[in-house]
Amino acid sequence: MPLINLADPFNVLIALILFLLCLFLSRSNKKNTAMCIFLLVFLTILVGHTIEMSLAVTSSLITLLAKCIFIDEVFVFVSFLSFIWVDRIQIEEDKKRKSGKKKSKKGDKIIEDDLDILWKKV
Repeated sequence: MPLINLADPFNVLIALILFLLCLFLSRSNKKNTAMCIFLLVFLTILVGHTIEMSLAVTSSLITLLAKCIFIDEVFVFVSFLSFIWVDRIQIEEDKKRKSGKKKSKKGDKIIEDDLDILWKKV
């Protein structure tokens, strides 16, 4: 039996509620820390389920762990996308905060800082 059984619908519902709470907290605070922690937790759970699967002896346990690993991967993917989205919100908020404090211009061009150059290429 896996330590955290994500094949059970009740546990998936709890994980989904925690995900939505972390997403709301991250978006309202405009900080990506909560989503980063959520992502790291699910990566750790994924590694744990993978280790448990390598040590499993019965086929029913392997099937259960395969379902858990699939659900782990879905949560990792969604939390990674959410982390990137909240990170973009945090960068925009920091840019607004910095532009409110100082506006440095060279001629007609505004000097770009942070990750502006990277985000323009993406």
